[in-house]
Amino acid sequence: MRRILGLMVAAALLTVGCGGKSASPTSPSTAGNSGSAAMITGSVQGATSALTAATAGPAITGVTVTVVGTNISSTVDAAGRFALMNVPPGTVQLQLTGGGANATVTIDTVQASQTIDVVVTVAGASASVDSEVRSGAGEAQLEGRVESLPPTTPALTFKAAGRTVKTDASTRFVDGSLTRTFADLRVGMRVHAKGSLSGDTFTATAVELQNSNVSVPVEVNGAIDTVTGSASAFQFKIGSRVIKGDSTTAFVGDGNRPASFASLKDGVRVEVKGEQRDGFIFATRIHVENAEAPDDGDNQEASASIQGKLTAISGTKPNLVLTVGGTTVRTSSSTEVKRRGDVQTLDTIKVGQTLHVVGARQGDGSLDARKIEIDDDADGGEFEIEGSLGGLQGTCPAIRFVVNGFSIVTSGSTTFEGGACSELKSGNKVDIKGLKQSDGSISATRVKRQ
Repeated sequence: MRRILGLMVAAALLTVGCGGKSASPTSPSTAGNSGSAAMITGSVQGATSALTAATAGPAITGVTVTVVGTNISSTVDAAGRFALMNVPPGTVQLQLTGGGANATVTIDTVQASQTIDVVVTVAGASASVDSEVRSGAGEAQLEGRVESLPPTTPALTFKAAGRTVKTDASTRFVDGSLTRTFADLRVGMRVHAKGSLSGDTFTATAVELQNSNVSVPVEVNGAIDTVTGSASAFQFKIGSRVIKGDSTTAFVGDGNRPASFASLKDGVRVEVKGEQRDGFIFATRIHVENAEAPDDGDNQEASASIQGKLTAISGTKPNLVLTVGGTTVRTSSSTEVKRRGDVQTLDTIKVGQTLHVVGARQGDGSLDARKIEIDDDADGGEFEIEGSLGGLQGTCPAIRFVVNGFSIVTSGSTTFEGGACSELKSGNKVDIKGLKQSDGSISATRVKRQ
């Protein structure tokens, strides 16, 4: 993803000139957002595409991004970018329509003369801000996942939100109330940095570690190139991306047809799901298209995956029985549950969610789940998530903050446990229960500080 702020103004003007609309024409003399207007630029990516700039999956084009309540809009261009000029200060909502999208996302506390560059991930009616960089009004801020660390980057330097982030001996590293160091950073960790921005380089005075979970989900599709290694340690390329796997990688064929390491051959098309690592993608699951059937045909527990809406839950944790898209799915104490790459518990699974399940296919067609990924939550449905609080703003009891990319909103009806609302601080570990709203935010019924 190209993020060169020095070219943002020109890119923004080009977008407006090629079909993006603004509340009023913007001349070069005002494009720097002098006065009270702000500028929001960025890209829109599919939720099943790579979720970080490090993996730069293809952006969705043809999406129109509109500031709700205004006539300010821009269409994502062929380069995958949009630019919204003359955005009024305050909390704004962006409406995304077209290209298979029909969703809204909230940008909090937009300041006058500020430039905000975002990566928005969208899947149908659901959207969220994956990374954000702010500059031009007070101290610059950056929020996103760590993409690279030394030795891939120079000493005391890392990449996040598509930027090179420089630190030195005076940079403060914190995790809530705990003091940390550069050595505590991990690829995939979500961070919030403050400092200054020059071109594509962010010089940090403070770095807040927001989430200790470093699993970043990635999906890549394409033909295998230059496969090497063995089932216990292998690698290949899809385009310019390096894919690595080992004995823990699950293989899936079409339908009930199993696949294995032996199915990996140059030119074979695969769908890889995995996690971003420093310089490569580690494959947790590989779907091999048109995999050859095994000789014996007696495998009654072939690895398989399904995706569908959860319509029923029964049983007692950890041994639950789920109905996912009409398929019976059984969980156990070893079943891993994730949402946007962050590890969750079985408590977060609610009726109405769209789930992606990977596990062992049984003879009766049911599935014993090894991994469950929560792909989407039903509007108005119950929602629960654990993680680190960030971007805290507002006045109790009506506050807003972010947990793992989800915008959480509280009110007078929210119950606060483990401490009063006024005691919450960015970096606190929290357990959130609430209801998903149509704009993608979560109306919290309970906030429990851990």
